[in-house]
This record gives sequence, C-alpha cells and structure tokens, in this order.
Amino acid sequence: MPAATSQQTGEGGGFFPNTRWSMVIATRDSTSDERGEALEELCRLYWKPVYLFVRQRGNSPEETEDLTQAFFYRVIEGDLLSSIQGPERGRLRSFLCVVLKRFLADDYHRRMALKRGGGQVFVDIDGPSVEGQIEDVRREVADPERAFDRQWALDLLDEARRRLKNDYQRADKEGLFEQFEPAISPQLGRISHAALAERLGISEGAVKVAVHRFRQRYRQCLLSALKDTLAEGEDPEEELRYLLSLFSRG
Repeated sequence: MPAATSQQTGEGGGFFPNTRWSMVIATRDSTSDERGEALEELCRLYWKPVYLFVRQRGNSPEETEDLTQAFFYRVIEGDLLSSIQGPERGRLRSFLCVVLKRFLADDYHRRMALKRGGGQVFVDIDGPSVEGQIEDVRREVADPERAFDRQWALDLLDEARRRLKNDYQRADKEGLFEQFEPAISPQLGRISHAALAERLGISEGAVKVAVHRFRQRYRQCLLSALKDTLAEGEDPEEELRYLLSLFSRG
C-alpha cells in the first residue's frame, strides 16, 4: 500500500497526513516522526468520544481514564489497526467505535490498571472537564454508541470552527471572526445585525451579506472536516444530517 501523503499545516510548522483516515493509516505504517505527530493529532481529536463511551459502560472516572489510555496505547502499538486496508473501510466514526467495543471485550482492564502512574502517558486526557457533561449526556443519550456519535459530532463542529478561525487568522482578520462567531455558536446567543453594523461602521444590509458568507464558509469547513472521516465516494451531507439529528428533541 502506498505511504500516506502529507501536507504542511502551518500550525507549528509540522507535517500531518492530509485526511483523518490517512492519519490512522500513518499510525500503523510509518516509522518516522510523522507517525508520532499523526498519533498525537488522532488522540487530540478523538479521546473525548472514547472517554464518554467507556464511562457510559459503568466505569468509574479512574477506570475510564485507564481504559482510554489503554485503548490509545493499543492503537499506538498498532495491533488494533492490523486489519485496516484503507479508507474503503467506511466511516472512521463507525470503525473506531467497533474497534473500541472489541477492545473493551478483551481483558485489558486489569493489566492496564497495573500500569497506572508507572507507564508512558500517550494521551492528554482531561477527565474532569468531561465529567461535568456525564449526567447531561446520561439524561439525553442513554445509549453509549449514540453518546459516542454525539460527542463525535460536537468535536467535528468545534474542528470546523477552529479551521474557520485559522482562515481568518491567516488573513489577519481574527477580530472579524470574533464579531461573527455568534452566528455559528448558538451558546453565544443570537447575533444582532443592527448592533454589529454599528460596531463595524457598515450598513445592516452589508452585515447580513457578510454573516451569510461567514456561515457558508463555516459549512464548507464542516463538510471538509466530515469528508476527512469518510471513505471515498461517501456523501458528507448524509453524514452531517445524521450527526445533526443526534441533537433533535423529537
């Protein structure tokens, strides 16, 4: 199989594989520094859904940290990925969830608990930051797999916001991003076109056009982030509809 291709990201001058799937493949196949960078990025992106899935299975916070560390340790060692042939495997979200369930079915809990505090830590897990969400997740999403997908969706939304912010930073327009961010962040409240027009010194009509373009660019970033987790030929719009449906009260 050809080696995963890479591209320079501009964040810290490092090199990362150009899709999430090739990032996974790189953790198995590469023997260079790229493997470590790919793995670090993979863990940064996906530890939260893994943590929540494990926690939803009735494990304590300490047990959950052990198992999450153990899961990524196994990913690092490569044996969990030995059967991967490539992105044709399907959705990365579904694949990782299946691999995680298989991992939890194995008897690694006892052995990895013995390593707690004495082994090398590969994943920067901030358990307390997620623990505050646990009760809310349990009330809204009883099924661990659905909770996994829901957290996956939240992290993808945040990844798209980060990409959009990076675009504005590169254009030296970070201040403008901060002004428009409420348009894509429901938790920040509804954006006031009139107030924004007054702050920016432009017409309200111009603000509406600018906000519309901002939202369009955010959607592009979101679909791009989604496409990176899908097999070639899969529809990111379909995946987006499913992920957004996880927040429906109906």
